[in-house]
Amino acid sequence: MLLEGLFWVSACVIVYVYAGYPYIVRVLAHFKGKSVDRAPIRPTITIVIAAYNEERGIRAKLDNVTSLEYAPGLFDVVVISDASSDGTDAIVSAYDPSRVRLVRVEGRRGKTACQNIAVQSATGDIVLFTDATTRIEARALIALASNFADPTVGCAAGLLVYEAAGTNLTGQGGAAYWSYELRLRRAESALGSLVGVSGCLYAVRRAAYRPIAPELISDFVIAMRLREQGLRTVLEPEAVCFEDSLEQTSQELAMRVRVAIRSIHALVAERRLLNPIRYGYYAWQLWSHKALRYCAPFFWLVALGTSLALAADPLYLGLFALQVLLIAAGIAGFLLKSRAKRAGMLTKPYYFLLTNVASLVAILCYLKGVRVVTWKPIR
Repeated sequence: MLLEGLFWVSACVIVYVYAGYPYIVRVLAHFKGKSVDRAPIRPTITIVIAAYNEERGIRAKLDNVTSLEYAPGLFDVVVISDASSDGTDAIVSAYDPSRVRLVRVEGRRGKTACQNIAVQSATGDIVLFTDATTRIEARALIALASNFADPTVGCAAGLLVYEAAGTNLTGQGGAAYWSYELRLRRAESALGSLVGVSGCLYAVRRAAYRPIAPELISDFVIAMRLREQGLRTVLEPEAVCFEDSLEQTSQELAMRVRVAIRSIHALVAERRLLNPIRYGYYAWQLWSHKALRYCAPFFWLVALGTSLALAADPLYLGLFALQVLLIAAGIAGFLLKSRAKRAGMLTKPYYFLLTNVASLVAILCYLKGVRVVTWKPIR
């Protein structure tokens, strides 16, 4: 009975995390959703780009943000260089100084610390954060700004689109996973608030920004800081931005492990927000979307072990075989990842396995005391 109980609890948690929770959120959003009172306002905006050794793409990024459809006198750009050792600073300094200014930070402080410093020197009513590798659609600023006509909105997140440059299964898997994630985020936004945003593009009321500990991941914690002030974090589907998906398994795995370590650290540090009595739906979303998802690999290992131990029963033998088949499909996808035309059906099993491996590695690293503060360009 104990083994059977462990199996079914573990299996139910996994199904809940990846299928049950997204469905429940969509249903709740339909019946209890909160609209955003958007209006065509034009607040002043400071665009912040945290950069470390981005000489290959920083000029194109500046061309992109300075050409966005918004009155030139209503937005400025700050590039905060985290002790870059290449030509990043020189390229930024040579750009039009009336529109772009460089703030250099010494000593490799990390993205979150750089953003804290940038906000201190920001002049806009709204601070918009974007990555050096992100391409922003022309009307994104206009779309994001409209959300701040609603006084309950503290942060508006852009809609990130991953573009798979080739036929590699890693890139296609990343794009497919993000499509699933976006559907969930749309529902969470409609229900009340996102639990986190994509660091590629999001805007925050400067008056509501609170400094975030450098070791925590800012694009996750920002929603927590705003929720504590009674403000929402919402998704703006008209503010579209683009990123190239990663094509190498090692790069994708390293990125997911890094993000997961920082997110787990944030969950532990900000665990007070996991209290559903005080934070209601938001706490439930944190548990379901973040905490339980990161723990899913451990529930899967329990499900595997208990179904194997119970394999004398045909039911559990079949369930064990299904799990092994899923793992085998994921491994086959890894082995054939450069042949997407032949292995297209393996995209989801492969990426599902990759994300769970990343979560498992991240939790083990966190328990060993690993903390991630700085970053390096990987594209």
